[in-house]
Formats: sequence, structure tokens, C-alpha cells
Amino acid sequence: MGLNIKDIAKLAGVSPATVSRVINETGNVAEEKKQRVLKVLKETGYKPNALARGLLLNKTNVIGVIVPDLSNINFAEFVKGIENEAKLNGLGVLLTTSENDTDSEISYFQLFKEKRVDGIIFSGTIFTEKHREELEKADIPFIVFGQWFEHYKLICVNIDNEKAAYEATKYLISKGAKNLSMIMGPLWDRSAGYDRYSGFLKAVVEGGISPKDVVLEEGDFTIKSGYRAMKRILEKKNVDGVLAANDFMALGAIKYLVDMGMMIPDEVQIMGFDDNMISEIYNPSLSTVKINFYEAGRICVKAFVDRINNKPIENNILLPYELVIRGSTK
Repeated sequence: MGLNIKDIAKLAGVSPATVSRVINETGNVAEEKKQRVLKVLKETGYKPNALARGLLLNKTNVIGVIVPDLSNINFAEFVKGIENEAKLNGLGVLLTTSENDTDSEISYFQLFKEKRVDGIIFSGTIFTEKHREELEKADIPFIVFGQWFEHYKLICVNIDNEKAAYEATKYLISKGAKNLSMIMGPLWDRSAGYDRYSGFLKAVVEGGISPKDVVLEEGDFTIKSGYRAMKRILEKKNVDGVLAANDFMALGAIKYLVDMGMMIPDEVQIMGFDDNMISEIYNPSLSTVKINFYEAGRICVKAFVDRINNKPIENNILLPYELVIRGSTK
């Protein structure tokens, strides 16, 4: 049977309350008593119950993390950044996936609060009244990655998706693309769907191209949906420039074009979004908007640490991005 706090107190010749104060670093303890307790703790290898300590201090040093899908390379990098920065700050991580299901996200919010996590980092696509209700009841920091949700308690970490899509489209136009198309994400996804579509449309209009002349098709961010969307686009019109709302759909589009015997980038130029590791090694390699998902994870943890330490912090944190030009564009 393992030792308890009373056993440690007896061995050190002090009261259980003194042992508790030493372990939890609360209150004043005479140095001589403190050293006796520390010596016994070291000799016995005693580890205090983390949950009990958390209840006492109202702090567990654990962050709850919710992402849609860990099979997605981007989110795997995001989580790696979270975990590495958390370790540097003495924090643990509880991780789960939601498949972008609202009810799952709400359930995990409630579970994490029951586990008394000190904060929650999550990547979702919509912010419902249920999310709002859970947020109102919570007294811990919530950090959102990849969306601009409006709530005074939220810290949002994201890039300017509209501006990035605008610049990517302008690049296609500058390289001679005149018959443009976009493989969009669902418009209910504010950032990856609507904002990227909005940036594309803005560049089209500025380029003197009528919006009526562009071909729009929607995908679900998978390679298969990009393949099918590219097929539908070419059934409607011959195009020479395509912006996809993420790299996976862009890679699917490239696969369809190659299957059809079309030359990339000579006949059709393709631009993706995100820059996952597959994009660089694909043939042809994919030009894309680079988002550093690992760094995004680190920044989310830093935002959490700053908030709990009452340091000044913006509620909306803007991440950098860059255009990476490879073989799929001229």
C-alpha cells in the first residue's frame, strides 16, 4: 500500500498540514522543517495525488485541446506545437478530436471542465449558442485557432484568410491566368470557406474579370472532393488558373488534370492553401499559401500562459503567412 501524507508527516516529525504546505508551496514553513519534509519526499519517492493537489490550488497545470482530425497533417503539426510549448511551461495536455461535430465539442468542453483543466484550445468551424452558453459558464481561458469568433472571453488565433486568398489569386492573374476557377470550402466555414472565397472574388474583380465568367465548385477539403470538383469545372469550361481553398483539394485537382493528360502549369496553373508536407514532394509540387501550423500551436499556448499571468494580450492574434511558389504555377 502506498504512502499517504500522514505517513510522510510521521517520518519527517511534522504535522500533515506542514507537509501539505511544503508540497503545494502554500503558507510559511520554517526552513528546517521544510528540508526534513523534502528529504523524506525524496527518500520515499512520494508523489502527491495530482487531482487532489489541483482541487486544493484550483489549478491543474493542464490544457484541454480539441481538434477536428489528427489524421490531417496540419492538425498533427498544430498539436505538436502545443505539446512542445506546453512542456516548456510545465503544462500537460489532454487531447481529443471532434470531427467538427458541434455536440462533440460541447461534450468535450463539459468533460474538460469536470477534469478541471486550466484552459481550452480548440479548432472548430462554427460558434453556436451552445458554445456561447458553455463559454459563459466557464471561468477559464478559451483559445480558438483558425476562426474569428466574436465573444469577449475568446482569444482567436488566425491568419487574414481573405487577404491571403486575394494575394494568391493576384499571383495567378500576374502569371497570365485569365479563365479562373475556385474550388471552395463550404461557406459556413467563415475562414477557410467564406473569407478565402471573398479574397478570390476581390482579386478577380480587380483583375478586370467578370465574376460571371469564373467557375466555382465546392469541396469538403479532401483530395477526393478536389478531384471531383476539378472534373465538374472542366465539364463547364476550359480554365487556366485554379485556386483551391486547401492543399488537399488542390492535390486532388492536379491528380484529375494529370489523369486527363493536361500539362501543369503550361495549360492550367494550380494554387493551394496551407502548405502541408505532401505539397512539397508531390509531382508537380504545389504552389500554396503557407501557414505555419506548428508555430500556431506554440502561439496558442503562449496566449494561454499570458492570459493566466494577467499579461496584456489581444483577443485577436494575427498569424503571418506567405506565398510559396513551386511547380504548379508559372
